[in-house]
Amino acid sequence: MTLQRPSSVRTMIESALNEAGIELNLAFDAHQLATVGRMVSEGMGVAVVPALCRQQAIEQGAICRPVINPEIRRRVGVICQPRSNLSIAAAAMLDVLINTYA
Repeated sequence: MTLQRPSSVRTMIESALNEAGIELNLAFDAHQLATVGRMVSEGMGVAVVPALCRQQAIEQGAICRPVINPEIRRRVGVICQPRSNLSIAAAAMLDVLINTYA
């Protein structure tokens, strides 16, 4: 299971597996990561999803394991107004992102 094309997550997974000589054998794909997670938790298969989905997948009853080889990584960033212009909620979210992923 994976996300439908043209998802950038799917493209990354396909590229990494292809480079490692691993064939992606799909039975299902979905538009939303939450749907993929629910399908896995209902026993419909396995999926490779971003680490950000881990907690939600666990809460849905899925077992999560890291993909070690091939390593699949992507760099992401945050675009925002100067911190002095952020709402309290936006500033708190920025702090969580920095403290969790920086």
